[in-house]
Amino acid sequence: MKQFWLTHKKWITYLKIALAFLTVAFILYKLLIAYNIDEKVALFQFDFSFKNSVFLVFAVLLLFLNWGLETLKWQLLINQFEAIKFLDALKAVFSGVTLSIITPNQIGDFAGRVIHLKILNKIKGSLVTVIGHTAQSLVTAVFGMYALLAFAAKADFYVYIYWKYIAIAFLIMHAVVIFGFIRIDLVYNALSRFRFFSKIEQYVVVFKAYTKTQLTKVLLISALRYTVFLFQYVFLLQFFGVHVGLVNCFIGVIAVFCIQSVVPSFFLLDIGLRGASALFVFSELSNGNHAFDLGVLLSAYSLWVINMMVPALLGLVFILKHKFSFK
Repeated sequence: MKQFWLTHKKWITYLKIALAFLTVAFILYKLLIAYNIDEKVALFQFDFSFKNSVFLVFAVLLLFLNWGLETLKWQLLINQFEAIKFLDALKAVFSGVTLSIITPNQIGDFAGRVIHLKILNKIKGSLVTVIGHTAQSLVTAVFGMYALLAFAAKADFYVYIYWKYIAIAFLIMHAVVIFGFIRIDLVYNALSRFRFFSKIEQYVVVFKAYTKTQLTKVLLISALRYTVFLFQYVFLLQFFGVHVGLVNCFIGVIAVFCIQSVVPSFFLLDIGLRGASALFVFSELSNGNHAFDLGVLLSAYSLWVINMMVPALLGLVFILKHKFSFK
């Protein structure tokens, strides 16, 4: 039996080494091949004046608030079943980022977080994570649809005529969806009437464990985190000289977030997806200016470096140090 556990521990060590290699290799692939960020940096004329550098500093510093809010949200959700300290929750969130960047549609995020749980069933822990992701996606969709409507109204005459009615329809739809999220217990009770529900009830019962007050907090934290993310992007656009007017800048970034959340981001098909979506949205404002396009691309890729690459490397350290239990 002792030999059995030793063998498993060796396999865990091998998997950790493989994960470290894969994570670093994937990051280098993204930066140097998929994004060609080294070439773009060499071509771009940087302005490191104090006034301009402040934008970059703020964008980097907001990294801590961004992921701090995400950690607070996950801690709030997990504490319903298992008491977890903020630092442990932070390790779990960063571990999730590590696995998410090397898996299709960031599904590794669930596994990266639940490996740090000691009491809660891992499947239930993943479903708890789904609640947090759903809240974030909901906020992104709500803001994004109005931004896309603004772009459509500018490009299409008929959309411009009827944009008020479309906006009202969006408002009603969003109100219904938000109500359904906050009162997820009502959705749960409605689904429990179906026969198939009994097969998954032991796991999805976690959705019924939260009060409307708790879920409202989760939604508000998601909205606050979205705002932080939004300002990070705007600051980077300012630093890289993408000056299109503050209102257009915010609308453009919101639209980019919405597009990126809708398009499936399988990692093999994600080559330049962030940059392509940003260029698509800001193309009407670029007027074929190469420096403008370069600034848009560097802003998009820098946001990935700050918000994904840095946490992923920290998460990798936490995973490598984590002692897995075979109980």
